[in-house]
Amino acid sequence: MKIFLGTIALEVNRWSSRVPSFSVCDWIDKIRNDGFDGIELWENHLLMHEKPEEEAKRILASGFPVEVYNSYIGFENSAASHRDTAVKMIKLLKAPAVKYNVGSDLNKLVEYKDNLIKFASDLPESCRLLCELHDGTVLEDDAVAMEFFNDLPKGKFDLILQPFGSLDVFKKKFEIFGDRITNIHSQLSDDNDKRIGLEQKKNTVCECFAVMKDYDFDGDITIEFTEGTASPGENIDDLYKNTVLDMQFIRDHYIKNYVVNL
Repeated sequence: MKIFLGTIALEVNRWSSRVPSFSVCDWIDKIRNDGFDGIELWENHLLMHEKPEEEAKRILASGFPVEVYNSYIGFENSAASHRDTAVKMIKLLKAPAVKYNVGSDLNKLVEYKDNLIKFASDLPESCRLLCELHDGTVLEDDAVAMEFFNDLPKGKFDLILQPFGSLDVFKKKFEIFGDRITNIHSQLSDDNDKRIGLEQKKNTVCECFAVMKDYDFDGDITIEFTEGTASPGENIDDLYKNTVLDMQFIRDHYIKNYVVNL
């Protein structure tokens, strides 16, 4: 099991201008030295950079792995150029996985799937495609997702879950999708939908960890968001400090307690 830092967690412009406020390369040594195993790279940290290909080459030259390329590509026919750009960046970075979501129009389900399969065929054979089953997309519906992935091979087309909401929903996802779930996006909110650190709802988080253990989950976890996200005075230093705290919480309460015994 590995723990990755999602670079979107540090980006204060993630939901506004989307223009990067920092260079990922400038943070890689710190991220590596503090114990993360790799990064999940938000696509705009390349695509909105002044020199995307040069930044990609700098990241690659650092020797610190981009384990997941966090894409926001569409799978409508009209989004082909965005998908082509993603393929180019994934190949440049030698990323072994890409995160994606499909759209919200059930009438385009066949179109989404056809374009997903084409996208997969354009990627390196070893690159896995990780669907987030995001709320607001057609694949948030379990029955639709089951049918969508039924004939797509595990190990190539896998899933990401966000675990720290409803425990019953989380259990059901594991019951339905089982070992197709290979990655976790860590983020936690309080009752007012404010992002908080994992320690602040320790019991809730550890209940989710117990479910993961019951299904022998030993996949990878990305710190996607953390305490301070979208809060007044949000700044990269505090965000980074909080991602490290969440990483350590996962190591202390899941990896040490469960994974070594799987």
